[in-house]
Amino acid sequence: MPSDFEMLRPLDDEPRTPSTVDVGRAIADGRRRRRTRRAAGYAGAAVVTAFAVAGASFAGGLITGHTPQNAATHSAVKPKPSASKAPTPKPPTSCTIDRLPVPDQEPMALVSGGDPTGRYIVGRTYPKAGGYQAVIWHDGEVRKVLLPDDGLEEGLEDVNSSGTAIGWSFAPSGDDADQGQVPYVYRNGRVSKLPGVLRGAANAINDAGAIVGENGSGDALLWTSATAKPTRLAVPSRASESSAADIDEDGTVVGTVDGLPYVWLPDGTQHQLPLPNLGGRPALNATVYSIRNGWATGVATNGGGTIGAKARGEQAKGEALSEAVRWNVRTGEVREYAGLLAGANAVNAQGWQAGVDERGNAVFVAAKTIKLPSLAGQKTQPLANIASSLSDDGRTIGGQSDDATGTIQAVVWRCK
Repeated sequence: MPSDFEMLRPLDDEPRTPSTVDVGRAIADGRRRRRTRRAAGYAGAAVVTAFAVAGASFAGGLITGHTPQNAATHSAVKPKPSASKAPTPKPPTSCTIDRLPVPDQEPMALVSGGDPTGRYIVGRTYPKAGGYQAVIWHDGEVRKVLLPDDGLEEGLEDVNSSGTAIGWSFAPSGDDADQGQVPYVYRNGRVSKLPGVLRGAANAINDAGAIVGENGSGDALLWTSATAKPTRLAVPSRASESSAADIDEDGTVVGTVDGLPYVWLPDGTQHQLPLPNLGGRPALNATVYSIRNGWATGVATNGGGTIGAKARGEQAKGEALSEAVRWNVRTGEVREYAGLLAGANAVNAQGWQAGVDERGNAVFVAAKTIKLPSLAGQKTQPLANIASSLSDDGRTIGGQSDDATGTIQAVVWRCK
């Protein structure tokens, strides 16, 4: 039996009119990760012998397993200073909520990602005439980002500290096999298509400008810059499908290979992340979504069941179970977070997390769990508030909240 997580993940149809809750966004797209596995062409990249990225370099040739043509692996060089060098801030203990502005008085909006400083936030709005409109907020000021193609389905997924954002737009065609997402980058006020793929997804960008994602054929990709052709990240010889979900500042990439959590390290190695024990037995698979300063987050499952059942004391002995987990990529430690629904939507340099708890409340998780306030006050319904981005100091959290009419609004929580 599929888990709640697996059943909800494919739901990504956005409402064309106001709705009390955007479940698809909450579960599938709330982690800044949107994937469409349509038939798509990988335009191919030249074989790369070595190139620099985020303080690390990538070179052809696997350390273990099989190297497909145009595959990339890491080799070690001196990384940039880690965010852990700075004094660890104390976690906030209280937060307030404010609605983010939208262009043209558009009725609905949501947040999909933010940068480590909290100054940039990205997402999309829903124009009155229908469709989507990609937007970026900088210090609270909103700006439309005009992505090409049909103008109906589009969004920005992630942004770095210089304001360079990545996203997608849906490219329709008379041939269903040629439909799918097209990845774009927005920088210096201009939009350009990421090179080297006909269809695919750009999932994350770091402050060095390196971008990770996948093509429409199920290959994890890395672009060392917005203008560089992508390379496929190396995977074991028998792997059939891979995706790259996020990239850390030192060049560490996390993602999924055939349903298992995977990491590509700057020292030239790559390996599966450990699976935790769930409900007294080992997890069968897991998905990793985010990484920041060596902290990675995702969801593990031992075959199905109800997300958060363990936290509510509902699972019977041996029952299938899915739970949120956090990995320390440096040490290999994996910790279960039974109080989070379907994994954290964001993690910061301290390992603090933001997301939704098992009761459907937006939460900030650090030394303790803080329930985030809503626009509707005490009338909040489950999944009416979703935290999607988190700054390194924990003081800025981006997300969405239903207003008093049940309409989704883009919001920011300011914490202290």
